[in-house]
Amino acid sequence: MNTSESLTASDDTAVAVSNRRSFPLRTMMVCFTIWLIATELLIFDQIKFNIRTELLEQATKAIRGPQLLVPTERPANLPGAAKMENL
Repeated sequence: MNTSESLTASDDTAVAVSNRRSFPLRTMMVCFTIWLIATELLIFDQIKFNIRTELLEQATKAIRGPQLLVPTERPANLPGAAKMENL
């Protein structure tokens, strides 16, 4: 029996740990960069959306002008020439 064949369980784990690949730092950096860019795009898109809605609200207020009151009832004092008829 060779000495290399008579490894114990603790020796097996030591060999497995030494053969393990290093931490994929490059992959983590790429994923973090993609996440950061996507987050910035979402934030800037939300800011643009808020500005556009505010400008749209200002434009609609400017187009409407002063608020007009619509009468809900007919005025009680009709001019003399106007006649009310029941249909």
